[in-house]
Amino acid sequence: MAKAPALLILIFILALTGVWGQPSEPIKVIVVDGTIDGGYGDLVARHLYASDPGEPVIIYLRTNGGYLKPTQDIVTAILESGANVTVFVPRGGFAFSAGVYISLSAETLAMGPGSSIGSAEPRDLSGNVDPKVLNAMVAWIESIAEARGRNVTAARLMVLENLNLPAEEALRLGVADLLVGDLAELLDILGLSGRPVEYVEKDARSHLLAMLTDPFILGILLNIAALLILIELFNPTYIGMVVAAALLVMAFLGLGILGADSTAVILMLIGAFAIVMETWFGEGELAVAGAIMTILGILLLYRGEYFIWTLNMRLLVIGGMILLIAGVGFFGFYLHKIRETLAMRESPLEKSRLVGMRGVAKSDIVPGKPGIVHVAGDDWTARSDVYIPKDSEVVVEKVEGLVLWVRPAEEAG
Repeated sequence: MAKAPALLILIFILALTGVWGQPSEPIKVIVVDGTIDGGYGDLVARHLYASDPGEPVIIYLRTNGGYLKPTQDIVTAILESGANVTVFVPRGGFAFSAGVYISLSAETLAMGPGSSIGSAEPRDLSGNVDPKVLNAMVAWIESIAEARGRNVTAARLMVLENLNLPAEEALRLGVADLLVGDLAELLDILGLSGRPVEYVEKDARSHLLAMLTDPFILGILLNIAALLILIELFNPTYIGMVVAAALLVMAFLGLGILGADSTAVILMLIGAFAIVMETWFGEGELAVAGAIMTILGILLLYRGEYFIWTLNMRLLVIGGMILLIAGVGFFGFYLHKIRETLAMRESPLEKSRLVGMRGVAKSDIVPGKPGIVHVAGDDWTARSDVYIPKDSEVVVEKVEGLVLWVRPAEEAG
């Protein structure tokens, strides 16, 4: 009988800690709906590499194509992450161009009625086909199809002849694995029905990366940076230098020279430098520029970690940005006021304070000609209405620019 209370206590503790009766882990459904750009490349790769080996992940795919580098990033993550990836092309959807490579690399390819796949011939931004790139893409898609046990011939023709296949034909030819009506049916076939679903869409970091890797935006960044550098050469300003440096760093990210994390760190360092520079220069614009660059760096570092899962992420990011801008703006304004106060404080060597001070003539001072006097620890150019011989004691009457007007000390009494 004594064991009953202990058993009840154990059950109560397990219930509190979540060990007993713990809900199933949600199934990630990564939504890729649009152009395969740097944002989607980062989003998919980030979540796949964060998944446990064998963990089921579904990529909800609907795309007309996209850029090669993010496509390679997604395919590499699917093949190397260890996650059990299923690509689902929904009813009436399409997986064209870059979407073909992503679809064929998945462990399972499910397509909905009315969906289609194909047209994977690589073209540059001008619409031209480079034979070297074409051959490379043929070899790549053949290796992907072979690795997943899919129809290699059909995969090759999708690149060489822009072959398009409806869902039913793709299933018949061994390109697709399943024909399903919707996501619920897919989850049931995969044995995942009943588990919660977590939809993963582009976050702030992904949207920013998508913008920075867009060729049009990249061209604008490079041109503005070049223009600012040109202006700096003829009219140096600290704000222009800081902004040009930040734009070049972001352009390097778009060109693939820098990664997102390293770009984020560099932007935050530039932002901190700009805020410190506000202490000596500027009228507040350096602090504002520093705050903006710091925010961009934070957005690039943001990964949506789950320790803040109980908060509304969008409100958290927006609120954090507002607080950061307000805090950095206040700090920059405070530094600016300190600089103004220091500038207004009269220096011990303020030239007006030299009036009435005594010194020694270091040379003969002849009316109409400048001489040299030593006053307040420095040598100054001096003039006088009367002749003053060298080594005589003098008194400063007035200051004109950097010239002291003096008279003999004995005349001053």
